[in-house]
Amino acid sequence: MAGFDRSGLKGSKLQPLTAEEINRIHLSSFEILERTGIVIYDEEIVQLLGKSGCKIDHEKNLVKIPQDLAEDAVDKVPSSVTLCGRNDEYDMHLGNGKLYARIPGGATRILDLETHEARKATIDDVASCARVTDALPNIHGLSMFQVTPQDVPIEVLDIHAAFASFCNTEKHLFYVCHNNSCIDDVIDMAVLVAGGEEALKQRPLISALCEATTPLRFVESQMRVLKSFASRGLPLMLHSHPIAGFTSPVTLAGELLITNAEVLSLVIMSQLIAPHTPVVYGMSSSIPDMSTGLNLAGGVEIGLLGSAVAQLAQYYNIPCAMSTGIDSKAPDAQAAMERIMTVLPPILAGIDLVNLSTTETKLTFCLEQLVIDNELMSWIGRYLQGIRVDAERLALDLIKEVKPGGHFMDKEHTAKYFKEELMTEGLIRGGIREGGELKGMQQRARNEVRKILKEHSPKHLEREIYNKMSRLIL
Repeated sequence: MAGFDRSGLKGSKLQPLTAEEINRIHLSSFEILERTGIVIYDEEIVQLLGKSGCKIDHEKNLVKIPQDLAEDAVDKVPSSVTLCGRNDEYDMHLGNGKLYARIPGGATRILDLETHEARKATIDDVASCARVTDALPNIHGLSMFQVTPQDVPIEVLDIHAAFASFCNTEKHLFYVCHNNSCIDDVIDMAVLVAGGEEALKQRPLISALCEATTPLRFVESQMRVLKSFASRGLPLMLHSHPIAGFTSPVTLAGELLITNAEVLSLVIMSQLIAPHTPVVYGMSSSIPDMSTGLNLAGGVEIGLLGSAVAQLAQYYNIPCAMSTGIDSKAPDAQAAMERIMTVLPPILAGIDLVNLSTTETKLTFCLEQLVIDNELMSWIGRYLQGIRVDAERLALDLIKEVKPGGHFMDKEHTAKYFKEELMTEGLIRGGIREGGELKGMQQRARNEVRKILKEHSPKHLEREIYNKMSRLIL
């Protein structure tokens, strides 16, 4: 079964916020919704909110949401969300205590395996990224746009990416809308793969990202996604993406407040469209380099914000996800430091799903980094197993038997437990000299990518389904 069990960690979770601070953010969020309001560029949703008791300023598209309506919506949200793959071995059950990892989308460039230079991404890269992800056991889902192909017309971009993704992975797919007119076609593809509308609802092979345009605005394209998926009972990842000091207050507390208010707004809208729509509390908060204005994804503050978001989502009993980041342009020491510092704190705080792998502040995708992240997640998975203490593992009698100055290398106990207790294999352990040349991790990761692309193939779609999907992209 997919996911990492956290039961090996005993005691308290990492908690950057006290209960009092969580409640203060919670009440302040309701105050923003009720007194400041949000701007919504979708008349249908505005009317729905108006009929539900919200105050509407139609001239400004401004909606003010009363606290009781917000509280009622939060109460309707399911406490767990199942995100399914074509192969049920890859199903993710968010909210059950396990940790999952997935690959986000958005990068328009990819580091070329042969030239090692960043280049424009293509639709073939979408397929390759999906196939590599499909082969990696510690990556549980992926965006249809791990890279955004630059060789496909924007009018049909979503459909081509969906087709390439469905054909190259059996894992769950996350949809990010690039073109409003493609939303229904993408869902129709998922219906074909699932075996019908009801089958897709029962086993959702896709979910969609729906996000605010910070601060406190919701544009038409995102509202279209919200309506299309919620009305079909399909899962939604509700995202906020403030930038400290630019589109939110520069303080982390202020950024959290904007994040929470925006996610709650989307929760309310989703539950009014269809009560009990499965949703995930999502965060892609970031910070800027104030000297250049560059948006940073790998800052240490991201780990702090993600940890706090885990606490807020747990307060509302909603599954949660957050984006970790790398600002380095290559899978180097800086990338490792940024990944660990942005991903490990939220994991220890109880985040359900982490987004991995884009480099250069989410501009460039790197397949070698993807393989390294898969390895990193195996290490974190071992960390989460903790230390099991029982009579057999304490080995008190064995220690007495061996006596001072002895050794344990030839003991049955060592043979029985060393694979379970010690991580002695993997990409990192490959740092040996070959023909006098030391092979670094990036080179070993590159070799692993090549091997996967040469040898790995997910289960093919049935020919009839493949042909019907093909007709959608013509």
